[in-house]
Amino acid sequence: MSIFPNSNKIFYDLFNKAAANVAEMATLLNIAVNSADLYEQKYNFTHIDKLKIKSYELTHQVFSESGKSLVSPFQRKDMCDLAAAVDDVADSIAMASRRIHLYDVPEITPPIINLANLIFQTSMELQKAIIAMSNLGNSAHIFELCNNIKKLEFQADTVYNEAFADLLANETDAIQLIKYTDVFMAMETATDSCEDATLIIESILIKNG
Repeated sequence: MSIFPNSNKIFYDLFNKAAANVAEMATLLNIAVNSADLYEQKYNFTHIDKLKIKSYELTHQVFSESGKSLVSPFQRKDMCDLAAAVDDVADSIAMASRRIHLYDVPEITPPIINLANLIFQTSMELQKAIIAMSNLGNSAHIFELCNNIKKLEFQADTVYNEAFADLLANETDAIQLIKYTDVFMAMETATDSCEDATLIIESILIKNG
């Protein structure tokens, strides 16, 4: 038995924790916007902020470990890029959560609920893809998961565009227009961030195929 730790396991564990953290954030956001209980909403929004801090800590761990490890599952730059991309997803979810909460939007509208659901779905698919990366030889399955994320992101674009068009046509209060626009943009950015992560995953698969 080697006295040295399994470097690959260390990195995959960190990536899996980061992906699970993002999935939990997305789950809490989805629960919050579907809840009529204001206390439950506030609790979930607050917990999302705490998980954002955890995401930063996990990202820092990947950077630190990659700098001192002699063996890694793939190139150091790719590991850092993937860790940063997952953290970007966490950051986007936290931003969407804060805007819904702090802007005190008067109503959780259907587009907000739909976008939260799409954030949840893309985050879950991202978690599956990262877990599957422990076996890079299973690239077909990982590419399929990445494609699922891209399809969901396209749906989010459609929801965002239709919601924004409806706002411009029907919202007469300029303050509310700004609030809802910012919320929609933050939520759509979260699905964009998931898609950005897939591009890094696909690049890693191609390099290590």
